[in-house]
Amino acid sequence: MANSKKILFICDPLDTFKIKTDTTYFMMSTASELNYSTFYCLPQDIFSDNQIVKANIKKLQINNNSPINWYKETQNIFQQLDYFDAVFIRNDPPFNMEYYYLTQLLTLAENQGAKILNNSNALRNFNEKLSILNFPQLITPTTVTNNKVAIINFLNQHQECIIKPLNEMAGRSVFKVSINDTNCHTIIETITNYFTKTIMLQKFIPAVAQGDKRIFIVNGKVIDYCLHRIPQNTQIRSNIASGGLGEVHKLSEKDFTLANIVAKWLIEQKIVFAGIDVIDNYLNEINITSPTGTKQIFEHTGINIVKFLLENI
Repeated sequence: MANSKKILFICDPLDTFKIKTDTTYFMMSTASELNYSTFYCLPQDIFSDNQIVKANIKKLQINNNSPINWYKETQNIFQQLDYFDAVFIRNDPPFNMEYYYLTQLLTLAENQGAKILNNSNALRNFNEKLSILNFPQLITPTTVTNNKVAIINFLNQHQECIIKPLNEMAGRSVFKVSINDTNCHTIIETITNYFTKTIMLQKFIPAVAQGDKRIFIVNGKVIDYCLHRIPQNTQIRSNIASGGLGEVHKLSEKDFTLANIVAKWLIEQKIVFAGIDVIDNYLNEINITSPTGTKQIFEHTGINIVKFLLENI
């Protein structure tokens, strides 16, 4: 269609998608149903030709009726990023120097008129774990440090804590530690790489046994339903990728109050699409790189968060 909207997804390799739960797949599928022209590339396909930012892209044909052969690549061309109506950044963390360089190129592309979602400055400046520090009234006691004395003092104060790296996702390298645990110091030394790597340490929330809630916010609007992720087999991690069980629940009044506080901040930062994680009544993360969970909500409620997003950009 000559006048169809053109959407580019910068994402991980398509053959790695778990399409039963993958939000990027669901975004591509929904875009196809809306008759948008859909393209994709890998992060390493983004480059600058002098100051002009381009990508080595492939056009996709999406087959929504096949869970196996669900896509076909029909073109492989070079194109400036401002050619597209929207460019979605959907490659998963970790956030490393390559990701940082990518955001630099995307900032240049934005200056040339490209519409990047979420915007490159937000991706670069707002770490998904550190961002919660903007909401001290909503979080459990938290410290961010690589200082041995600070870590031990925090553990002595709160006894049971969660320790985690700042640049990972899906519950990777997340540990519950206790000052009386015989492995406590070994875990701390490993996670901090002998106190050379900054980590986050938080007072343990016992209610994590009942899981956490992934709540979506689109253009400042809090979506009515969330993905309630429940840990299995004595795990403390409720991430679906770590074996958590997902249930779709309607938001409580407390959920709405908390999420709307975050939504106002997201609007100020021009962040269009976010998934926040809430444990009990505490904000735990603000995911703005590649939040997932929309497909499960659609299957249980018929609410297509992705369609709402695409139609409002």
